[in-house]
Amino acid sequence: MTRPVPQPFPDFEILGKIGSGSMGAVFLARQLSLDRLVALKVLKPSLSRDGRYVERLSREARLVARLDHPNIVHAYDLRQEKGYHFFVMEYVEGRSLRDLLKDWGRLPEDQVIRIGMQVGLALEHARKHGIIHRDIKPANILVQEDGNAKLADLGLAKGPEALSATRHEGEETLGTPLYMSPEQARDPSSADIRSDIYSLGATLFHAACGVPPFRGANLSEVLTQVLQAPPPSPRSVFPGISRGLDLLLRKCLLKDPARRYQEPRELIKDLERVQATELPAVDVRELEARRKPRALVWAGSAAAAVVLLVFSSYLLFRSGERPAPAPPSPASSKGELEEIARTLRS
Repeated sequence: MTRPVPQPFPDFEILGKIGSGSMGAVFLARQLSLDRLVALKVLKPSLSRDGRYVERLSREARLVARLDHPNIVHAYDLRQEKGYHFFVMEYVEGRSLRDLLKDWGRLPEDQVIRIGMQVGLALEHARKHGIIHRDIKPANILVQEDGNAKLADLGLAKGPEALSATRHEGEETLGTPLYMSPEQARDPSSADIRSDIYSLGATLFHAACGVPPFRGANLSEVLTQVLQAPPPSPRSVFPGISRGLDLLLRKCLLKDPARRYQEPRELIKDLERVQATELPAVDVRELEARRKPRALVWAGSAAAAVVLLVFSSYLLFRSGERPAPAPPSPASSKGELEEIARTLRS
Protein backbone atom coordinates (compact mmCIF):
# COMPACT_ATOMS: atom_id res chain seq x y z
CA MET A 1 0.00 0.00 0.00
CA THR A 2 1.52 3.31 -1.10
CA ARG A 3 1.33 6.41 1.01
CA PRO A 4 0.10 9.68 -0.55
CA VAL A 5 2.62 12.44 -1.01
CA PRO A 6 2.19 14.82 1.95
CA GLN A 7 0.87 18.30 1.19
CA PRO A 8 3.56 20.88 2.08
CA PHE A 9 1.21 23.59 3.41
CA PRO A 10 -1.42 22.73 6.05
CA ASP A 11 -4.06 25.19 4.85
CA PHE A 12 -3.60 24.60 1.11
CA GLU A 13 -4.41 21.50 -0.92
CA ILE A 14 -2.32 21.70 -4.10
CA LEU A 15 -4.38 20.62 -7.10
CA GLY A 16 -1.94 21.10 -9.96
CA LYS A 17 0.76 23.26 -11.50
CA ILE A 18 -0.25 26.28 -13.55
CA GLY A 19 3.19 27.37 -14.74
CA SER A 20 6.84 27.77 -13.83
CA GLY A 21 9.69 30.21 -14.24
CA SER A 22 13.24 30.92 -13.18
CA MET A 23 12.26 31.87 -9.63
CA GLY A 24 9.75 29.14 -8.90
CA ALA A 25 6.34 27.83 -9.88
CA VAL A 26 2.68 28.79 -9.66
CA PHE A 27 0.20 26.21 -8.39
CA LEU A 28 -3.56 25.95 -8.28
CA ALA A 29 -4.62 25.18 -4.71
CA ARG A 30 -7.66 25.08 -2.51
CA GLN A 31 -7.43 27.16 0.64
CA LEU A 32 -9.10 24.83 3.13
CA SER A 33 -9.93 27.37 5.83
CA LEU A 34 -11.92 29.54 3.39
CA ASP A 35 -12.88 26.83 0.88
CA ARG A 36 -11.73 28.82 -2.14
CA LEU A 37 -9.42 28.28 -5.08
CA VAL A 38 -6.22 30.33 -5.06
CA ALA A 39 -2.96 30.56 -6.97
CA LEU A 40 0.27 30.03 -5.03
CA LYS A 41 3.47 31.57 -6.38
CA VAL A 42 6.14 29.52 -4.62
CA LEU A 43 9.80 30.56 -4.55
CA LYS A 44 12.26 27.75 -5.23
CA PRO A 45 13.73 26.43 -1.98
CA SER A 46 17.21 26.88 -3.47
CA LEU A 47 16.47 30.61 -3.76
CA SER A 48 14.73 30.93 -0.40
CA ARG A 49 18.12 31.10 1.28
CA ASP A 50 18.97 34.22 -0.74
CA GLY A 51 17.46 37.30 0.85
CA ARG A 52 17.46 39.14 -2.46
CA TYR A 53 14.98 36.74 -4.03
CA VAL A 54 12.84 36.60 -0.92
CA GLU A 55 12.66 40.41 -0.92
CA ARG A 56 11.81 40.44 -4.61
CA LEU A 57 8.83 38.11 -4.03
CA SER A 58 7.82 40.14 -0.97
CA ARG A 59 8.03 43.40 -2.90
CA GLU A 60 5.82 42.03 -5.66
CA ALA A 61 3.23 40.94 -3.08
CA ARG A 62 3.30 44.37 -1.39
CA LEU A 63 2.86 46.19 -4.69
CA VAL A 64 -0.08 44.00 -5.74
CA ALA A 65 -1.64 44.42 -2.29
CA ARG A 66 -1.75 48.21 -2.86
CA LEU A 67 -4.05 47.69 -5.84
CA ASP A 68 -7.74 46.88 -5.77
CA HIS A 69 -9.22 46.79 -9.25
CA PRO A 70 -11.43 44.32 -11.15
CA ASN A 71 -8.88 44.16 -13.97
CA ILE A 72 -5.88 43.32 -11.77
CA VAL A 73 -5.23 39.98 -10.11
CA HIS A 74 -5.74 40.41 -6.35
CA ALA A 75 -3.21 39.65 -3.64
CA TYR A 76 -4.40 37.63 -0.65
CA ASP A 77 -1.42 36.78 1.53
CA LEU A 78 2.35 36.36 1.79
CA ARG A 79 3.54 33.38 3.81
CA GLN A 80 6.56 31.41 4.91
CA GLU A 81 5.99 27.79 5.90
CA LYS A 82 8.39 24.86 6.27
CA GLY A 83 11.16 26.77 4.54
CA TYR A 84 8.98 27.81 1.60
CA HIS A 85 8.18 31.43 0.73
CA PHE A 86 4.98 31.86 -1.25
CA PHE A 87 2.55 34.50 -2.41
CA VAL A 88 -1.19 33.70 -2.28
CA MET A 89 -3.16 35.27 -5.14
CA GLU A 90 -6.56 35.25 -6.73
CA TYR A 91 -7.01 32.31 -9.07
CA VAL A 92 -8.31 33.51 -12.43
CA GLU A 93 -10.25 30.87 -14.30
CA GLY A 94 -9.52 31.56 -17.92
CA ARG A 95 -6.64 31.65 -20.38
CA SER A 96 -3.77 34.00 -21.07
CA LEU A 97 -3.95 36.20 -24.14
CA ARG A 98 -0.78 34.46 -25.30
CA ASP A 99 -2.54 31.10 -25.33
CA LEU A 100 -5.59 32.53 -27.08
CA LEU A 101 -3.36 33.97 -29.81
CA LYS A 102 -1.53 30.67 -30.09
CA ASP A 103 -4.84 28.94 -30.84
CA TRP A 104 -6.63 31.63 -32.84
CA GLY A 105 -3.79 33.57 -34.47
CA ARG A 106 -5.48 36.90 -33.90
CA LEU A 107 -8.65 38.20 -32.26
CA PRO A 108 -11.64 40.14 -33.62
CA GLU A 109 -11.20 43.88 -33.42
CA ASP A 110 -14.03 44.39 -30.95
CA GLN A 111 -12.39 41.94 -28.55
CA VAL A 112 -8.99 43.62 -29.00
CA ILE A 113 -10.55 46.99 -28.15
CA ARG A 114 -12.31 45.56 -25.10
CA ILE A 115 -9.09 44.01 -23.77
CA GLY A 116 -7.25 47.27 -24.44
CA MET A 117 -9.81 49.29 -22.49
CA GLN A 118 -9.74 46.91 -19.53
CA VAL A 119 -5.95 46.73 -19.32
CA GLY A 120 -5.86 50.50 -19.79
CA LEU A 121 -8.12 50.88 -16.75
CA ALA A 122 -5.78 48.57 -14.81
CA LEU A 123 -2.76 50.69 -15.81
CA GLU A 124 -4.54 53.91 -14.86
CA HIS A 125 -5.34 52.46 -11.42
CA ALA A 126 -1.71 51.35 -10.99
CA ARG A 127 -0.45 54.75 -12.16
CA LYS A 128 -2.49 56.52 -9.50
CA HIS A 129 -0.70 54.36 -6.93
CA GLY A 130 2.73 55.14 -8.39
CA ILE A 131 3.21 51.68 -9.92
CA ILE A 132 4.64 50.95 -13.39
CA HIS A 133 4.18 47.35 -14.56
CA ARG A 134 7.15 47.15 -17.00
CA ASP A 135 6.19 43.75 -18.42
CA ILE A 136 2.92 44.16 -20.31
CA LYS A 137 2.66 41.28 -22.79
CA PRO A 138 0.11 38.67 -23.88
CA ALA A 139 1.32 36.13 -21.30
CA ASN A 140 0.52 38.56 -18.47
CA ILE A 141 -3.06 39.30 -19.52
CA LEU A 142 -5.58 36.70 -18.36
CA VAL A 143 -8.92 36.53 -20.15
CA GLN A 144 -11.89 34.99 -18.37
CA GLU A 145 -14.75 33.14 -20.02
CA ASP A 146 -16.95 36.24 -19.90
CA GLY A 147 -14.27 38.25 -21.70
CA ASN A 148 -13.07 40.15 -18.64
CA ALA A 149 -9.31 40.74 -18.78
CA LYS A 150 -7.04 40.84 -15.74
CA LEU A 151 -3.47 42.10 -15.58
CA ALA A 152 -1.10 39.72 -13.79
CA ASP A 153 2.54 39.33 -12.73
CA LEU A 154 4.03 42.45 -11.18
CA GLY A 155 7.37 40.72 -10.68
CA LEU A 156 9.19 43.45 -12.63
CA ALA A 157 7.03 46.35 -11.49
CA LYS A 158 8.50 49.65 -10.34
CA GLY A 159 6.62 51.18 -7.45
CA PRO A 160 6.80 54.11 -5.06
CA GLU A 161 10.24 54.71 -3.58
CA ALA A 162 9.25 53.25 -0.23
CA LEU A 163 8.46 49.92 -1.86
CA SER A 164 11.13 49.90 -4.53
CA ALA A 165 14.22 51.14 -2.75
CA THR A 166 15.93 47.75 -2.96
CA ARG A 167 17.39 46.98 -6.38
CA HIS A 168 19.03 43.70 -7.20
CA GLU A 169 21.69 43.10 -9.77
CA GLY A 170 20.16 42.22 -13.14
CA GLU A 171 16.53 42.27 -12.08
CA GLU A 172 15.70 45.52 -13.86
CA THR A 173 17.25 44.37 -17.12
CA LEU A 174 14.62 41.69 -17.59
CA GLY A 175 11.67 42.10 -19.86
CA THR A 176 10.31 40.96 -23.20
CA PRO A 177 11.93 42.62 -26.24
CA LEU A 178 8.96 41.96 -28.54
CA TYR A 179 6.78 44.27 -26.43
CA MET A 180 9.34 46.51 -24.72
CA SER A 181 9.59 50.24 -25.36
CA PRO A 182 12.85 51.65 -26.77
CA GLU A 183 13.56 53.69 -23.65
CA GLN A 184 13.02 50.69 -21.39
CA ALA A 185 15.38 48.62 -23.55
CA ARG A 186 18.08 51.27 -23.12
CA ASP A 187 17.53 51.98 -19.42
CA PRO A 188 14.84 49.98 -17.58
CA SER A 189 14.99 52.28 -14.56
CA SER A 190 13.73 55.16 -16.73
CA ALA A 191 10.51 53.39 -17.72
CA ASP A 192 7.35 55.30 -16.84
CA ILE A 193 3.65 54.91 -17.62
CA ARG A 194 4.30 55.78 -21.26
CA SER A 195 6.50 52.68 -21.50
CA ASP A 196 3.56 50.58 -20.28
CA ILE A 197 1.37 52.27 -22.90
CA TYR A 198 3.90 51.33 -25.59
CA SER A 199 3.92 47.71 -24.38
CA LEU A 200 0.14 47.59 -24.31
CA GLY A 201 0.10 48.97 -27.86
CA ALA A 202 2.55 46.28 -29.00
CA THR A 203 0.40 43.64 -27.29
CA LEU A 204 -2.80 44.90 -28.94
CA PHE A 205 -0.98 45.05 -32.28
CA HIS A 206 -0.15 41.35 -31.88
CA ALA A 207 -3.73 40.56 -30.88
CA ALA A 208 -5.20 42.43 -33.86
CA CYS A 209 -2.64 41.44 -36.52
CA GLY A 210 -1.51 38.01 -35.37
CA VAL A 211 2.15 39.06 -35.07
CA PRO A 212 4.08 41.55 -32.89
CA PRO A 213 5.02 44.89 -34.50
CA PHE A 214 8.74 44.10 -34.61
CA ARG A 215 10.11 40.67 -35.46
CA GLY A 216 13.45 39.19 -36.34
CA ALA A 217 15.43 36.01 -36.69
CA ASN A 218 17.22 36.65 -33.41
CA LEU A 219 17.26 38.92 -30.40
CA SER A 220 19.69 41.38 -31.98
CA GLU A 221 17.41 41.94 -34.97
CA VAL A 222 14.39 42.52 -32.75
CA LEU A 223 16.21 44.99 -30.51
CA THR A 224 17.60 46.87 -33.50
CA GLN A 225 14.07 47.31 -34.87
CA VAL A 226 12.66 48.30 -31.50
CA LEU A 227 15.35 50.98 -31.16
CA GLN A 228 15.44 52.19 -34.78
CA ALA A 229 12.61 51.16 -37.09
CA PRO A 230 9.45 53.26 -37.36
CA PRO A 231 6.40 51.31 -36.20
CA PRO A 232 4.63 49.58 -39.07
CA SER A 233 1.05 50.38 -39.92
CA PRO A 234 -1.15 47.59 -38.57
CA ARG A 235 -3.21 47.77 -41.77
CA SER A 236 -0.11 46.95 -43.78
CA VAL A 237 0.09 43.69 -41.81
CA PHE A 238 -3.63 42.91 -41.67
CA PRO A 239 -5.78 45.07 -43.99
CA GLY A 240 -8.98 44.18 -42.11
CA ILE A 241 -8.11 46.49 -39.22
CA SER A 242 -10.09 49.72 -39.07
CA ARG A 243 -8.34 53.00 -39.79
CA GLY A 244 -9.18 54.17 -36.29
CA LEU A 245 -7.42 51.26 -34.57
CA ASP A 246 -4.53 51.59 -37.01
CA LEU A 247 -3.96 55.23 -36.01
CA LEU A 248 -4.36 54.48 -32.30
CA LEU A 249 -1.81 51.65 -32.29
CA ARG A 250 0.68 53.63 -34.30
CA LYS A 251 0.52 56.44 -31.74
CA CYS A 252 1.11 53.95 -28.90
CA LEU A 253 4.25 52.70 -30.67
CA LEU A 254 5.96 56.00 -31.41
CA LYS A 255 9.65 55.98 -30.44
CA ASP A 256 9.49 59.29 -28.60
CA PRO A 257 7.52 58.88 -25.34
CA ALA A 258 6.48 62.55 -25.51
CA ARG A 259 4.53 61.83 -28.72
CA ARG A 260 2.60 58.84 -27.36
CA TYR A 261 -0.45 58.89 -25.15
CA GLN A 262 0.75 60.40 -21.90
CA GLU A 263 -1.67 58.59 -19.58
CA PRO A 264 -3.83 55.47 -19.93
CA ARG A 265 -7.03 57.52 -19.66
CA GLU A 266 -6.12 59.29 -22.91
CA LEU A 267 -5.71 55.92 -24.60
CA ILE A 268 -9.01 54.69 -23.14
CA LYS A 269 -10.87 57.71 -24.55
CA ASP A 270 -9.52 56.98 -28.02
CA LEU A 271 -10.38 53.29 -27.68
CA GLU A 272 -13.94 54.36 -26.89
CA ARG A 273 -13.97 56.50 -30.03
CA VAL A 274 -12.73 53.61 -32.17
CA GLN A 275 -15.31 51.32 -30.55
CA ALA A 276 -17.97 53.82 -31.66
CA THR A 277 -16.51 53.66 -35.23
CA GLU A 278 -15.07 57.17 -34.87
CA LEU A 279 -11.50 58.21 -35.54
CA PRO A 280 -9.22 58.71 -32.54
CA ALA A 281 -7.90 62.13 -31.61
CA VAL A 282 -4.59 61.50 -33.37
CA ASP A 283 -2.64 64.01 -35.44
CA VAL A 284 -1.66 61.98 -38.48
CA ARG A 285 1.36 64.24 -39.04
CA GLU A 286 2.75 63.06 -35.69
CA LEU A 287 2.78 59.51 -37.03
CA GLU A 288 4.92 60.29 -40.06
CA ALA A 289 8.34 58.67 -39.85
CA ARG A 290 11.11 61.20 -39.48
CA ARG A 291 14.23 60.37 -41.44
CA LYS A 292 17.33 60.02 -39.32
CA PRO A 293 20.79 61.18 -40.36
CA ARG A 294 23.06 58.24 -41.11
CA ALA A 295 25.07 58.99 -37.97
CA LEU A 296 21.97 58.45 -35.85
CA VAL A 297 21.23 55.15 -37.58
CA TRP A 298 24.72 53.96 -36.74
CA ALA A 299 24.22 55.18 -33.18
CA GLY A 300 21.03 53.17 -33.01
CA SER A 301 22.89 50.07 -34.16
CA ALA A 302 25.52 50.62 -31.47
CA ALA A 303 22.79 51.05 -28.86
CA ALA A 304 21.20 47.81 -29.99
CA ALA A 305 24.52 46.04 -29.54
CA VAL A 306 24.85 47.38 -26.00
CA VAL A 307 21.30 46.39 -25.13
CA LEU A 308 21.94 42.94 -26.60
CA LEU A 309 24.82 42.46 -24.17
CA VAL A 310 22.48 43.36 -21.32
CA PHE A 311 19.99 40.75 -22.46
CA SER A 312 22.52 38.05 -23.34
CA SER A 313 22.16 36.47 -19.92
CA TYR A 314 18.42 36.23 -20.44
CA LEU A 315 18.10 34.32 -23.72
CA LEU A 316 15.79 33.05 -25.00
CA PHE A 317 12.96 35.60 -25.19
CA ARG A 318 10.57 35.62 -22.30
CA SER A 319 7.96 35.38 -25.04
CA GLY A 320 9.40 31.96 -25.70
CA GLU A 321 8.52 30.69 -22.26
CA ARG A 322 6.60 27.46 -22.16
CA PRO A 323 2.90 28.13 -22.76
CA ALA A 324 0.81 27.99 -19.63
CA PRO A 325 -1.34 24.87 -19.64
CA ALA A 326 -5.10 24.90 -19.45
CA PRO A 327 -6.51 25.14 -15.92
CA PRO A 328 -5.33 21.93 -14.27
CA SER A 329 -7.60 19.25 -12.95
CA PRO A 330 -7.16 18.05 -9.36
CA ALA A 331 -3.90 16.20 -8.89
CA SER A 332 -5.45 12.97 -7.69
CA SER A 333 -2.94 10.39 -8.86
CA LYS A 334 0.22 9.52 -6.95
CA GLY A 335 2.31 10.32 -10.04
CA GLU A 336 0.92 13.86 -10.31
CA LEU A 337 1.47 14.52 -6.62
CA GLU A 338 5.01 13.21 -6.82
CA GLU A 339 5.70 15.52 -9.77
CA ILE A 340 4.41 18.47 -7.75
CA ALA A 341 6.53 17.44 -4.79
CA ARG A 342 9.63 17.30 -7.03
CA THR A 343 8.86 20.78 -8.33
CA LEU A 344 8.57 22.16 -4.82
CA ARG A 345 11.82 20.52 -3.76
CA SER A 346 13.78 21.72 -6.81
